[in-house]
Amino acid sequence: MKRFSGNNSFFRIVEVLFMTESNRHLFDSLAASFVRQYIDILSKIDGVGHRTYGIEYEFLPARIMDLDDMTRMYRFLASMGMRADGLDFVSSNGIHIAFEPGGQIEYNSPPLKAIDAGGIDDFLSFIAQTNALIRNQLHIVYEARGFAPGRAHAPLCLISPRYRLLHDRLKRTGTRGLEMMKGTASIHLHVRIAGISELLRLFYRLCEMATSVDFRMSPQRREIWDNTDPMRCGLPPCCNERLNSAEQLIDRLIRFALAAEVLGENVPFHLNRDRSFDAFLYHMTTLFTDVRFNLKGPTLELRTLDSIPIDQFREKWQIFVSSFEDL
Repeated sequence: MKRFSGNNSFFRIVEVLFMTESNRHLFDSLAASFVRQYIDILSKIDGVGHRTYGIEYEFLPARIMDLDDMTRMYRFLASMGMRADGLDFVSSNGIHIAFEPGGQIEYNSPPLKAIDAGGIDDFLSFIAQTNALIRNQLHIVYEARGFAPGRAHAPLCLISPRYRLLHDRLKRTGTRGLEMMKGTASIHLHVRIAGISELLRLFYRLCEMATSVDFRMSPQRREIWDNTDPMRCGLPPCCNERLNSAEQLIDRLIRFALAAEVLGENVPFHLNRDRSFDAFLYHMTTLFTDVRFNLKGPTLELRTLDSIPIDQFREKWQIFVSSFEDL
């Protein structure tokens, strides 16, 4: 049958429903294999005592940036004694600094406990101090806001194959994907999965939070996200299903990812040349749903909160961590 690659996820659903028999068998076989491997990994997780949480905190540059700006940034962070890890940097206190395709800076916390007020204070202080140093030394101002208009055709500040392929795809799918890449900033909140038995209730709690007043996207950013790539973005469809087990949830998430096109290949994963489990795990990191399962950690991620000023974040943090302490 004719294969669709347009902007409407309905076409992908139709495609999956009307696969050839051989493709359906391949799809189901891969799904079953990956579900078993996910469950095997999660079944070996030991309890962690206190639940831990993580933060990815992004800031938008006040002006459009380019590759020369990024080169200056990399040199500056290295001069501060930070260790390079690819194009990311790691400070001595375990905080990671990464970048997004529009030059957005992203601070990744070490694991934090809900009861550890000092840990969150140290993380936020580090962010404020580093942003101030960048402003004073490089004259690059980072702002805590969810959207900066007019960035769709800004230079691509990350030129690895991953981001080039994503940039090429978002020229063709949706209408606002390039704005998403280069003109938005968010705060991703992670909760560590301590065991497979708690996966389902953690997932549903994050689905509720994704549409809550405290954590949902602003209307501006929601409009961008809804018109980025219907195969990669939005609330996972299983958020609206009442599933009975972690195995069912894993199966739903894996099937959603199998039907999504692989960057650079323009075919769904189950028809891709490399259908290994490692390739699938990488493929899942190219999906940007509002709630995302990350086997690294392993964690569940809430990805909807717009970037906000640091002095407003502590209240959000307390709401977030307290909502899981009774689960």
